[in-house]
Amino acid sequence: MFAWTEESAAFWEDSASYTHSYELLAEKAAAYLAPGGTLFEGGCGLGHLSVALAKRGFAVTAMDLSPLPLRYLRAGADRAGVRLTVRTGDVFALPEGELYDSAVFCFFGSVAETMNWAKGHCRDRLILFKKSWSTHRFTRDPGVLRKYTYPLTCEELTLLGLPFETEVFDVDMGQPFRNLSDAVRFFRLYDPTEAMPEAEVLSRLTETGDNAFPYYLRAVRPVGMIAIRAQDIPR
Repeated sequence: MFAWTEESAAFWEDSASYTHSYELLAEKAAAYLAPGGTLFEGGCGLGHLSVALAKRGFAVTAMDLSPLPLRYLRAGADRAGVRLTVRTGDVFALPEGELYDSAVFCFFGSVAETMNWAKGHCRDRLILFKKSWSTHRFTRDPGVLRKYTYPLTCEELTLLGLPFETEVFDVDMGQPFRNLSDAVRFFRLYDPTEAMPEAEVLSRLTETGDNAFPYYLRAVRPVGMIAIRAQDIPR
């Protein structure tokens, strides 16, 4: 499980606010959902996707195991002037019989977990956002992503015999920095075993001319969206 800290939350908040990436994800998801229905986001984190969906008229319930990022979610909802239900707890231990019209799981949960969840809690559509890139983004040694990716998820769903719709699109998931020291700390956060020298960090950054965020780490990545009808999931 991803471990939220004050430092990681602050970096993610800057990224989401700077790139508006979750606005694009909300736009893509909304095209597959009946407008105005109840919607559950599992593993919502900072809640930018939940807020973006609430702005589109959905009655959103957002849930995460960690209370730390939910503080950011509540503040973001207040800034956006939207109301949504925020809950702390284990998404996959939701009480039986608690139903929603649709649900979104963004870079969260395995196929087995999300399908089992949807069988008991989703009436209409389940939307999964999955990484469609193959290596880690912010480490010196990129390594290989070995689970929960878009290709692997599609493969598992096909083996289960489930029909689904897909779309792959590029999303700006870069990271802005307020100063070079923050950039160095960011790389150490993602790869604490090997500290990257400041000169190497700087070589990876783009100077923006923005006084608030003078440095930017570009990271445009393909994201795979999978739409599943809940009624097609075997009970």
